[in-house]
Amino acid sequence: MEASQSSDDFGARRRLLKAALLGGLAAAAPPVGAMAQDRNQRQDPAPATLPAPARPMPVVDARFPAEMAPGVFVLPDKRIPLVPNIGIVVGRDSVLVVDCGLGIGSAEEVLALARRLAPGRRIVLTVTHAHPEHGFGAQVFKPDARIYYNAAQRDHLLRSARTLLDGFRAVVLPPAQRHLLDGIAPPPPDQTYDGSRATLDLGGRIVEFRTWGTAHSPGDQIVLLPEERIVFAGDLIEERMFPIVPFFPPMIGAGDIDLARWETTLADILSLQPRLIVPGHGNLGGPEIAEGLLGYFRELRAMLRAAGQPGPGLEASIRARYPTWENAEYIAPATRYLSQAG
Repeated sequence: MEASQSSDDFGARRRLLKAALLGGLAAAAPPVGAMAQDRNQRQDPAPATLPAPARPMPVVDARFPAEMAPGVFVLPDKRIPLVPNIGIVVGRDSVLVVDCGLGIGSAEEVLALARRLAPGRRIVLTVTHAHPEHGFGAQVFKPDARIYYNAAQRDHLLRSARTLLDGFRAVVLPPAQRHLLDGIAPPPPDQTYDGSRATLDLGGRIVEFRTWGTAHSPGDQIVLLPEERIVFAGDLIEERMFPIVPFFPPMIGAGDIDLARWETTLADILSLQPRLIVPGHGNLGGPEIAEGLLGYFRELRAMLRAAGQPGPGLEASIRARYPTWENAEYIAPATRYLSQAG
């Protein structure tokens, strides 16, 4: 976003993206009336008895990048589980890719798109954090691109890559999707930064990286475009979803999460006054999605204190407070983590 562009222009871009996404979803789904009429004609069983639909394959769709500001593109996740929102930021000399998806196929699609959007420019890949759906395809970039993120995330990846890979294959991915992790060998970064922040000049465009240490995961980071006030937040922020508190021992233990620091991180992100937040998963939004998540964490703590211990009753009460949020399966890990962490 150039400084001369108005906030109305910026809002129009956001509305255009949301309209396009909603329109695509509506076009893909048959009309409700037609579905009901067809079901009556076929005398199908009631909807409650129908089998659950197959889970969509978590593969990045790189066909329709949305330009959020000049040279700033987002590949939306389409609310498909284990597909992240992916960013591509084009400068005069280099192009930055923010996350690449899970598996070789997704990463190849993202790399090919970066080359089309920024022909002839150097390619830099950064990964918001070390969880497989965001970066376990990075090896595709290794021959031609430079991989860059913070030292804490590198150290976590070196310690935990095999555990995360095996755990995702065995527990997270359904059997029909486990092949997506075949041949994956997460590479170390080519360069890291120490401390809480760093900058990268893409040529006429400065990008900032910020980390708070361990929050959602060790060394997770945001990518900030200070002129455009766009934040790529990774899984520090989700939109209209229960946040992914990944307390799944032994794959991910309490030491790999710090919810108190996560709350501090959200407050610090809000202090940046972002105009657009690209969450790890879900629709793009403004400060309100970070505020909503921060409020959820505070309410979660209060409800756990009142209940005394985690359990199905508490989970049902939390779910009732947020009836439009998805991924309710992440309520229980959050309450278990808080109960253990104190």
